Amino acid sequence: MQIHQYAKTSTLPLKILYWMVRNQVIHNPLSDEDLIGLQLLEKVWGKREILRTQLSGFSRKRRLELIDTADIATKWERYALSRFRNIQPGKRLSMERLINEIELTFDFILKAPHIKRLYQIRRKAYNRRYANRRKDNS
Repeated sequence: MQIHQYAKTSTLPLKILYWMVRNQVIHNPLSDEDLIGLQLLEKVWGKREILRTQLSGFSRKRRLELIDTADIATKWERYALSRFRNIQPGKRLSMERLINEIELTFDFILKAPHIKRLYQIRRKAYNRRYANRRKDNS
């Protein structure tokens, strides 16, 4: 069975299945062993007890960062967030410059929905910076 066929009936995201293939955890097409392992993984996927134990190995700062960036799905979005976070105080990063950087780096043209997403990411970074400043000043 091919991975994309399996993903139609599975609770595991296709992105995770492809990650597992790239890291040689499973094969494409799936073998009988792969299917047994994936069935086990589906039983524990997203369970609080498992997640809590895994996250306990991270520092509090790292856990909060994971929560804060959980909705950032693509590499170009993570790039944009890091660019906004790393702006020096008193400096500005224009949206036009960031759009040009992303288009050159990731070799695709940003369309209107992508640009709208950039504005959301910028707002997220600025809100986080503001919250950190308020926390540090109190």
